[in-house]
Amino acid sequence: MNKINITISLFLVELMIIIIKIKRKRKTMSFNECSNIFSSYEESLSIENKFFHYVFTKISRNQKNRFIEKGENSIDIIPLYEEPLRVIPIFKEMDKDNLSLENEISIATKMIEEGNMKCIYFVYPKNKNFNKHIQVKVSSLEKACSEYMIKIIPYSLKDLYKKGQINGNCNILCK
Repeated sequence: MNKINITISLFLVELMIIIIKIKRKRKTMSFNECSNIFSSYEESLSIENKFFHYVFTKISRNQKNRFIEKGENSIDIIPLYEEPLRVIPIFKEMDKDNLSLENEISIATKMIEEGNMKCIYFVYPKNKNFNKHIQVKVSSLEKACSEYMIKIIPYSLKDLYKKGQINGNCNILCK
């Protein structure tokens, strides 16, 4: 293992300890608390890269009946018997009442039209103003492609583990 991998592994262990402590206090972390946790470790990585590695680590933990491919800015989940999906972790504060998704919709539309993937999930840190999945409909894709899915997903930083094991109630991204 190289120095960055060891540092990221140590970061994830310390992060899980902090998350478990927060979990005991309340249900949802604020975006600022998420930022503070990620920015307090390994200065050589950007906060966006730290969030990407966190999401990748959680998704790749269980590879039963699926393959996981790590791209430059995305994670592909390729199940053996289902359509593959692309996860794009983005570290920014989301508010369900004031979504600004033009860039994300453009990226997803281009990927779907090019035939790369039919399911694109954008993953953001969960917070009190963004705590439920949102499916995005695109009129140009509705006409051209009947089977596509674009979702905006809040990714919890605390409820993925129950006593150190993956919680069976978590979504497809960590199963």
